[in-house]
Amino acid sequence: MVSESNHLIAGRYQLLRELGRGGMGVVWEGRDTLLNRQVAIKELLLPEGFSPADQERQLLRTAREARTAAQLNHPSVVAIYDVAEDGGRPWIVMELVRHPSLEEVVLTTGALPVREAASVGRQVLSALKAAHEAGILHRDVKPSNILLADDGRAVLTDFGIATAEGDASLTQTGMVTGSPSFLAPERVRAADAGPASDLWSLGATLYACMVGRSPFERGDPMATLNALLNEEPDYRRIPPALHEVLRGLLQKEPEDRIDAEEADRLFDAIMAARPSEDDHLLDDRKPRRRRGRALLAAGAAAVLVIAGGTVAYLELAAPAEGTPRTTTRPAAAGSPLTPVPTATPTPSPTPTPTPSVSRAVPIVRAWKSRDGWSIMRPAGWRGALAEAYTEWTRRDSRAHLGVEAVYAELDPHQIIRDSEETFKQNAVDVVDRGLRRVTHQGVKALEWEFSWTAGEAGDARWVRPGVRYREVRRAVAIGDTAYILSWTVTEGQWRRNQELMRQVISSFTVGA
Repeated sequence: MVSESNHLIAGRYQLLRELGRGGMGVVWEGRDTLLNRQVAIKELLLPEGFSPADQERQLLRTAREARTAAQLNHPSVVAIYDVAEDGGRPWIVMELVRHPSLEEVVLTTGALPVREAASVGRQVLSALKAAHEAGILHRDVKPSNILLADDGRAVLTDFGIATAEGDASLTQTGMVTGSPSFLAPERVRAADAGPASDLWSLGATLYACMVGRSPFERGDPMATLNALLNEEPDYRRIPPALHEVLRGLLQKEPEDRIDAEEADRLFDAIMAARPSEDDHLLDDRKPRRRRGRALLAAGAAAVLVIAGGTVAYLELAAPAEGTPRTTTRPAAAGSPLTPVPTATPTPSPTPTPTPSVSRAVPIVRAWKSRDGWSIMRPAGWRGALAEAYTEWTRRDSRAHLGVEAVYAELDPHQIIRDSEETFKQNAVDVVDRGLRRVTHQGVKALEWEFSWTAGEAGDARWVRPGVRYREVRRAVAIGDTAYILSWTVTEGQWRRNQELMRQVISSFTVGA
């Protein structure tokens, strides 16, 4: 592998710095010294275990497909400029697109709003259609290979050059090049793979946009492959508007999948649907890097530092209910999305300063969601809104409230079992403190209480590594939707917060 920044590929392309690497190569930022322009250069690497003949066939195929892909002229395809020969192998010279990947966006700012996910899906689908018409398969559609611009443009990269045809690494060595999470089942089975395989991967990618992971990711390659071949996706955390298109794309047999035209029609219908008031609030957040995914609430609570180090909170104005106060990043399924602190408003100067007088802040305040449920949430806590999940965190990060909607007709026992299984895979030293049946406003519900210690790699930003927490999760099913109410407080503050917890959780109402 080349690592010297002054090395010229084919006597023309200068390597400047490494941008990233994967199972099939390293991507460099480079410069075309002939045209004096910045480019991206992919250095191809082959997995160990390939025979010399296999390596030769793979490199020749890669060069051939890259030259074919260079003929594509599509706004959602990263342009390929050249295939240069150096050191006995091809180097792919591409357009340098300085935008974060879809994977990075979801990791840093949270699940995509439904309409944006549909827009990304439609753009990538258009790119795939153009490629398939030219006889090119992508073979590696996944969040890290889709770049998102601030203006909403989605760009698919690594066309035809990311994955070996027939997955030689899987069929010959028993290994998978990169993550198998987004592979179509027929590719895992080493069956004939065509355009429908790319559509499957697009479906798995859009699923990951909503929950932060592939529907089949299990943490272990073989367990993931087994799930991909034998299990169905769990759509309970997916907004209903996306169910039809995702179910159509994620059919295990290629002949049962919807085609590109039907997928395009479904994406168009989602984008054309009349957005709710909250959709407008969530979509107005560009540019992405400066403002994040959610708007700060109008009139956030200002922090006044008084002499002696005392901190008081002054409500400047009541925020519009349903408006998120913070940005979020994704967490593992079953874990709360995490808030980023809001900016503190700066009061305008006045000619004659007058002392600020704070008014009494109520212990709880009413909040109504866009989906029709309401709750008396603690006043002064920072809130964040994502698809099917709403949360509030106390300013000292020692208490947290979450409300999650699960779009499925499940009984509370099943919900708690699923929640418990998921949580125990990620938490440390979990102590079960009991499961009890309760009545929630005339409806039977189930409540699980437990203690746990936060590990070093916490799923939520409010969680502090090594801190001991106690939590209550209440599951209540109403109609075709179930809800999980979670209340988490540090162990040492549990008793003093019990009364507030009961007040808040008991206030949860649907359709009132």
